[in-house]
Amino acid sequence: MRTVFTGGTVFDGTGAPPAEADLVIEDGRIVEVGPGLDGDESVDVSGQALLPGLFDCHIHVAMRNEDLDELAVMHRPFSYPFYRIAETLRWILSLGITTVRDASGADAGLRQAVEDGVLVGPRMQISVNMISMTGGHSDAWLPSGAVSQWGVTYPGMPSGVCDGGEGVRAKVREMVRAGADVIKIASSGGFLSPFDDPKLPHFTQSEVEAIVETAGDLGRWVMSHAHGAEGIKRAVRAGVRSTTARSWTTRGSS
Repeated sequence: MRTVFTGGTVFDGTGAPPAEADLVIEDGRIVEVGPGLDGDESVDVSGQALLPGLFDCHIHVAMRNEDLDELAVMHRPFSYPFYRIAETLRWILSLGITTVRDASGADAGLRQAVEDGVLVGPRMQISVNMISMTGGHSDAWLPSGAVSQWGVTYPGMPSGVCDGGEGVRAKVREMVRAGADVIKIASSGGFLSPFDDPKLPHFTQSEVEAIVETAGDLGRWVMSHAHGAEGIKRAVRAGVRSTTARSWTTRGSS
C-alpha cells in the first residue's frame, strides 16, 4: 500500500530549506519525496509541515517527575508507575518523537513490548539502569536505612551500584546481559540522590576508562550523567560519547 501525503511543506533534515513536495510511505517507510507523486491512497496535508521523526537522546520513559516526589514514591504501590508507561509512550509519539535513548529505567521487556506491538511507542535504545559508585547518583539508600522505590531491583533491572576496576567491569557486563543497548554512568553526583554533591566527580579516571573499554569490547558505547566540570572531563578523556547534564561552575572559574 502506497500512501501519498500531498500539499504539505517538507523539511528533510539535509540542510535544504523546507519546500512544498509530496511524500510517499510504503510498508511503514518513507520511500519517495518530490512533486507530483501518486499512490494507492492520498492524504491532503495542505498547510501542514512534514518532517522526519525526532530522536530524543535523553529520556526516562518509565518515570515521571511526580514519581520522584518523596510522598508519591513512598505511598504508592511499587507497580503503580509501570501502568503509566503506556500513556507516556503515546504522548512521546504525539510530539513527533519516533526514537528514544532511555537514560535508565526502561528494561528489555518494555523495549520488546513496543517492538512486538503490545504497546504503542517509539523505537527504543535502553541503558537498563544507571551505573554509579556507592553513595553516588544511582544509590537509592536513604538516611533512614530504607531504599527509595527507584532503587528497588527486580528481574531484568539489576542494581547500578559498583566500585573498583573489576566491579565496574562486571556491572557493565551485567547491564549488557540485561539487554542494554548503551551504558549509562554517573561521573558526578546528582540532585535527587541524598549523599552526593553534583559538583564533585564520581568514579576515578581509571574506573571510567574500565567502563568504556568493557562496553566497547561488547559493542556498546557510554553516555554519562555529569554536572561537575571534573566529572565531565574524566568522561571525555575516557572516551564517553555524550554527557547528559550541564556543567557546574563556580564564580571565578573558567
